[in-house]
Amino acid sequence: MQSTNLISLLKVLTTRERTRFGQYIQSPFFNRHEKLIALYDWLQQFAPGYDQKELNRKAAWNAMYTNKPYDELRLNNFTSNLTQLLYSFLAYLQYEQEPLQERLYLFEELLNRQQEKQLSANAKRARQLLDTMEGRSYGYHLWASRLEEQMDKMELHKQQRRYTRHLQQENDELDLYYWINKLRIACDMSSRQAIFKAGYQPTFIKFIKEQNERDGVFQNAAPIRVYLTTLAMLEERENSQHFFELKELLKEHTNAFPKDELSILYHYALNYCISRINSGEDNYYQQVLSLYQSMLENGLLILHGHLSQFAYKNIATTGIRLKAYDWTESFLNGYKKYLPPEEQENAVAYNSAALWYAKGDYKKALHFLQNVEFTDTSYHLGVKIIQLKSYYELQETEAFYSLLEAFKKYILRKSSLSDYRRKANTYFLQIARRLYQLRELKEVSFSTTFEKKRQALKKVIDEKEPLANKAWLLEVWERM
Repeated sequence: MQSTNLISLLKVLTTRERTRFGQYIQSPFFNRHEKLIALYDWLQQFAPGYDQKELNRKAAWNAMYTNKPYDELRLNNFTSNLTQLLYSFLAYLQYEQEPLQERLYLFEELLNRQQEKQLSANAKRARQLLDTMEGRSYGYHLWASRLEEQMDKMELHKQQRRYTRHLQQENDELDLYYWINKLRIACDMSSRQAIFKAGYQPTFIKFIKEQNERDGVFQNAAPIRVYLTTLAMLEERENSQHFFELKELLKEHTNAFPKDELSILYHYALNYCISRINSGEDNYYQQVLSLYQSMLENGLLILHGHLSQFAYKNIATTGIRLKAYDWTESFLNGYKKYLPPEEQENAVAYNSAALWYAKGDYKKALHFLQNVEFTDTSYHLGVKIIQLKSYYELQETEAFYSLLEAFKKYILRKSSLSDYRRKANTYFLQIARRLYQLRELKEVSFSTTFEKKRQALKKVIDEKEPLANKAWLLEVWERM
C-alpha cells in the first residue's frame, strides 16, 4: 500500500495540512462517505513516514469493516476516492493563495444573479486586492485584464450598447500581459538553448523589438524593458553592455516583479557572469558578488525561510576569491541561521575553514573541521583538500602523508565519484606528494639537482588533465 498515489501524497503534507485535510473530508459538503473518514483516521497513525509494515491493504480494510470479508476491488475504490478528495484539497490550498480569483468568481456570480447593489462593493474590494499584488509584471496585467472585463460587463448590464473605458483598459492590460509573457518565455528559451540545443523558436519577438524601436510603445512598461535587455544579453553574449544595463534596470525596478520572477532574472545575470569567468575574465567575480549582495538585500535567496547550503557556499567562495574577508565572515555569521538545521553544522564548518585558510590562519581552518562528519561527497572532497593544504603550509609532515593515503583510499573506494573527479583528484594527490617531497629535497640537495626536479614537476603540472586545484599547485611550485 506504501506505493499508492495516496500514500505518496500524504508523505509530502505538513502536520498542519494533514490536520486540515482531516477537517476537509469530515465536512459533508465535500464528503458524505463515513468509510473514507475511517480510512483516513486509520492512516493518520502511520504519519509522517507511512513506511511501517502494519500499513497494508488488509489492515486498511479491517479499519473500515470489522465483520466483512476482504474485498480488493472495493478497497481500491475507497483508496481512489480518498485520493480524489486529496487532489481537491490540494487544489483548494492553491485557490486560497489567490484571493483575487475568488473575488472575480464572486463578481461573476453576483452579475449573473443580477445583484447590482453588491457589485460595486465587490468591484472596489477586487481593485484593492489587485493594487496590493506583488510586482507589476505579466501576472498582474492578466488579473487586471480580467477585472476590467468584469467591470465592462457590469457597466453594460446597467445600460446596453454604451461606451465604457473598461473595454479599452481590458485590451491594454491584455497586451501588456501577452508581450511581457512572450519576452519572459523567449528569455527562458534562450537560456536553455545555451545549455542544450533544443531548437526552441520564440514567435513575435522580432515584431515586439521593431515596435519598441519604432514607436517606443513599451517604454513606460518596466518589465518589458527589463526582459528586452535580458534577451539581448542572452542572445548577444559578447556585448557586455547589455549585462551592465540589465544590472542597473534590476536595481531601479526591483518592485516591478514578484520575488520569484525577480530571482530568475538575477540568475540569468549570474549565469552570464559565470560564462564570462569560464572564458577567462576573472574580473566578473566582482559582478557576481555584487549580484549576490543585491539578491540578499532583496530576500531573493531565502526560500520558505531557508537559504540553501549551495547558495551559502557559492557566496562565501566568491567573497573569499575576491579577498573580501571581513564581508564574507559577516555573511557567514549573519546567514547561518537561515540554513536548514540538518545542513547548518557542515556548511558553517566548511565555509569558515575555507575563509580562515584563505586568510592564512591554517590552524584555525583545521579547528573548524574537527569532529564534523561530512557525508556529502563534494563537502568531503573539499574538506580533505583544505586539510591537506593546511598541513602542507604548517609543514606537518606526518599528518600530511597520513591524510594523503586516507584521501587516496577514499577516492578509489567512493563509487559515486565520476571518472572525471576521481582522475582530477588522483592527479592532485600525486603532484601534492611530489611537491612535499621536493620541498624536503631542497633542504639536502644541490641547487642544480633541485632545480632540475622542480622544472620536471612543472611540466607534469602543465600537462596533467584533468587536475584539481591546479592554481594552488602552481602557486606552491612558484614559491619554491
